Amino acid sequence: MKPVRTWILIANAKTARIVENDGPGKGLFQPSGLARQAAQETSHADQPGRSFSSSGSVRSKMEPHQKALIPRDGFAGELVEDLALNHQRGQFDRLIICAAPAMLAHVRDLMPDAIQSQVIAEVPKDLTHVPTDKLAPHLENYLAI
Repeated sequence: MKPVRTWILIANAKTARIVENDGPGKGLFQPSGLARQAAQETSHADQPGRSFSSSGSVRSKMEPHQKALIPRDGFAGELVEDLALNHQRGQFDRLIICAAPAMLAHVRDLMPDAIQSQVIAEVPKDLTHVPTDKLAPHLENYLAI
């Protein structure tokens, strides 16, 4: 019997990787070549500006506008395209998405129905900083590792 391959997409606005599970008791591993980083699009113009204080000539850095904290569709779109290509190639049977909440929403909005039907769980957490060998406790409610 062919093992059921579950891919876990772990992403935030800047980085993403795929972790795989080939069935109960098989653990998690990271297939080679399936990690990505968003292209550096930040220019000096994208940085928050500076403002003079109301008294004196002291300048302070302004807080970024809230929209700047939302991931760009470009990186989420690239991830969804990669998933679609790998799904067509039969690289995975099921999908779990673990992503920062804003990124999860972007990925969900861009995902075609063919891949959405393979999603067995969505975890609204940024787990990009968690090493692969420490992910099991975060996924035990969704997957028999």
